[in-house]
Amino acid sequence: MTVEMELVGVRVQMPANAPILLLRETSGSKRTVPIYIGGPEAHAIDLALSETKMARPMTHDLVVLLLEQLGAKLERVVITELRQGTFYADIFLRDRGGEVSTLSVRPSDAVALAARTGTPIFAEEALVEDAGIEDDDPEDVANEEEIVEELRRFLDDVNPDDFKS
Repeated sequence: MTVEMELVGVRVQMPANAPILLLRETSGSKRTVPIYIGGPEAHAIDLALSETKMARPMTHDLVVLLLEQLGAKLERVVITELRQGTFYADIFLRDRGGEVSTLSVRPSDAVALAARTGTPIFAEEALVEDAGIEDDDPEDVANEEEIVEELRRFLDDVNPDDFKS
């Protein structure tokens, strides 16, 4: 069974300065599922949420354009499981003939595509049970601008060498 989720946004977890994707249940107890993601993925999601248009398409924009050209539609995104500290997701694509294909992808890529296309995001109930955090006040979005600005500063300063092991 799946539950519908909403994209709350991307935040920077301090003191590690690590970006986190936040998905929250649209109903019920409004649990939030935090997913650690990389800086470039956070930037891609932030661009979609802020509706920033680039001179040339970024990778996720290119995927959306390819789907449109092929007559395919992103039907839904499902965050499926958390295994050994790694989240997994599936995207469901409907082709011109109506056939649905499922592809396993990184949650950050799935959400970046969903943010660009308005596609609904779901999570498996068991995953939300295990990884979900109950907010004291799920409607509280205080300091939203400050958090977004902090993320933008992080993304401006990050470079690929920061992610080398």
